[in-house]
Amino acid sequence: MIGGLSARLHGVSEQVQQDAPGLLQVLAQVPDPRDARGRIHPLPGLLAIAVAAVASGSSRVVEIAEWAADLPDAVWDLLGAARDRFTGARRVPDDSTLGRVLAGVDADALDAAVCQWLISRAGSGGSGRRVIAVDGKTLRGSGPAGSQVHLLAALDQRD
Repeated sequence: MIGGLSARLHGVSEQVQQDAPGLLQVLAQVPDPRDARGRIHPLPGLLAIAVAAVASGSSRVVEIAEWAADLPDAVWDLLGAARDRFTGARRVPDDSTLGRVLAGVDADALDAAVCQWLISRAGSGGSGRRVIAVDGKTLRGSGPAGSQVHLLAALDQRD
């Protein structure tokens, strides 16, 4: 925990610098459901925030927005976040922006992109055994006409 806090206070950790470009590349494949007019935040950056916040334990959109607000400027730069033209202040997405984006995004495309990134990470450097914890749930009565939604999560325990 102290190492993570130290990296957060002094910029971006080496692991984030290595992983962020790959994650942003696969998230760029997810179609953007928003109208091109008025887009402030790039979709891959917003999705990367959601992925990282959920992996960190956030479970609600408000928690994701609060988690994102605490990110250092160096991470915002990696995510392609915009600055206000007049003040130069960082424009951080609020919970309503994140909620609209996450509600409108193609869930299958997002799932495929995150899975592609996880699979690519499974072959990345290091020695020793790689352990990925997998958990799944079935949501009863969540789909039309008796169908069910299946959720799957995977966590790389080494990193």
